[in-house]
Amino acid sequence: MKRIECVREVRTLLSDIWGAVGWPAAGLLLVTLATGLLESVSIAVVIPLLAAIGIGGASGTSSAVVRTVQTAIDGLGVGGSAAQIGLVVLGAVGVASLAFLGQAWFLGRLQTAYVLHWQHRLFRAVFSASWPYFTRRRGGEILNAMITEAPRVGGAFYQIGLVLTALAHGLIYGVVAASLSGITTLAVLAGGGALFLVTRPLIGRAYRIGVGLAAEDANLQSLAGEFVGGAKLLKATATEPLAVDELMVVAGRLRALTFANLFDIQRVKATFEFGSAALIAGILVASQSLLAVDPALILVILAIFIRLLPKLTGLQQGVQALTVSLPAVTTLRTIVAEAEAEAERVDAAALPENMRQGPLAFSVSDLCVRHGSTIAVEDVSLAIAPGAIVALVGGSGAGKSTLVDAMLGLVPTDKGVVRVNGHALDVLPLASLRRRVGYMGQDTILFNASIRHNILWGHGVEAETRVGGLAHDLALDPLLTRLPQGLDTAVGDRGARLSGGERQRIGLLRTLLSEPGLLILDEATSALDAYTETQVMRSIAALRGRVSVLIIAHRLSTVRWADHIHVLEGGRLVESGSWDDLVCEGTRFNRLWALQSHTGMTAAGGDE
Repeated sequence: MKRIECVREVRTLLSDIWGAVGWPAAGLLLVTLATGLLESVSIAVVIPLLAAIGIGGASGTSSAVVRTVQTAIDGLGVGGSAAQIGLVVLGAVGVASLAFLGQAWFLGRLQTAYVLHWQHRLFRAVFSASWPYFTRRRGGEILNAMITEAPRVGGAFYQIGLVLTALAHGLIYGVVAASLSGITTLAVLAGGGALFLVTRPLIGRAYRIGVGLAAEDANLQSLAGEFVGGAKLLKATATEPLAVDELMVVAGRLRALTFANLFDIQRVKATFEFGSAALIAGILVASQSLLAVDPALILVILAIFIRLLPKLTGLQQGVQALTVSLPAVTTLRTIVAEAEAEAERVDAAALPENMRQGPLAFSVSDLCVRHGSTIAVEDVSLAIAPGAIVALVGGSGAGKSTLVDAMLGLVPTDKGVVRVNGHALDVLPLASLRRRVGYMGQDTILFNASIRHNILWGHGVEAETRVGGLAHDLALDPLLTRLPQGLDTAVGDRGARLSGGERQRIGLLRTLLSEPGLLILDEATSALDAYTETQVMRSIAALRGRVSVLIIAHRLSTVRWADHIHVLEGGRLVESGSWDDLVCEGTRFNRLWALQSHTGMTAAGGDE
């Protein structure tokens, strides 16, 4: 990365820190300056102590710093004995140490607050984005930003603090040292500058490493998430070695970048340690034989630079570590900006009076939805009467799920109007509307917690009183009786300890607990055997008149219970009617039914 771009990134980071933290950041800078000043004083008070024990002469008192320190000691009423001055030195060091701890506490608090600020901003931006935002991005990249990149931004904040500390303390130490011996101080500064020039090429390399680390971290997070989620497929097809090989390729690249970063840090450390040792040796020789500097001042100057040189080393390492972390700032800002640009229009205002209770009515008029240049839904018009059971059927890619997404405001429409109880969807508060809709998909989302926790997710405690009756209606009684802990049994990661049918019924129970005005079943019984599906669908049919139900299904036996069936093909509505109307000879629905009947698809699925 070019130096000017790096400087621009640092300025952006500083501006962002100021916006997030505010005036406490200025307070941290003042505390840092005070800490440096106190550390310098704790070293300067050593000069009177050295004079008291007979090291150095009167020349030591010619320095303004020494005179100031001596005046302060006299003002405290401390005598001139070595023991008394030693107590002053000990007190000064103690105060400096307390100030250092205060600075470390302050820096840590602000650093963690900054990370929390970015996490909150990231969480809010991502989960406020529209559904298309998620469909265009790998989940692992978003997870990596939340889990890895946000703490790396905290690391950048910390390194900024270390760099500013090194600069502030270096300035103060330099002033104090210069007042004691200007020539010696100039020599040290020149040596430090030379060391910086020698290690400068590593800074540009550090940024490139940081960019690579961010990309490979995201790649590894994505791949690992996909393979863990698809562990059953890997086991069933004996392709675990392929997954391991792919992960190891990414891990290998990550290792190479990490090693390069760690070794570069040690190269900087070794360069500064060797250079510092050579510099100190040169100062000792030159100060005594060439410059005739007072031995007491030589000792104090050495003490100052023994404290200063590690800070110079830390400054270079801090700049290098900061440069590695800068890409994380860019990554987070990009993800947040893109998510905010696709923010969904969601508000939680109250629904119109006629939508707050009872079944909902939906109507769709001349609806068109495009995914890029592909037409997903074209000129579809249909209605769901309050309390009716309506089904959408058709082959894969027919537009069923896209139509439902449009009805819920999850995807933008190119033409047409969706109305709920007579109100246009684009003027309704979507958050409030969606809380009146129960959605149950084919892939049931269960958390690694108890069945009770999963069922009551998003519901109040009072909803637990209705669990027993719904569990009976959905044929869950045998499962809860068989499990030793009943509702308190842990389901495992993503419900791995349950069968597919059991997961679907638990998800359906959770959905029905909300007493929705519209219940959407998107392939929600696909994992049930024929007998259990019949039991569940009878329970759904019993909701007729109380809840509007929209069923999306490939398996046509599921929609026998529907009042009205719509057949979609290529994004268009091609047939509508009751089961009896559509099962007649010559219809597309009849051909689908005959195909499924002949291939035995009506018995597909199961709780195994």
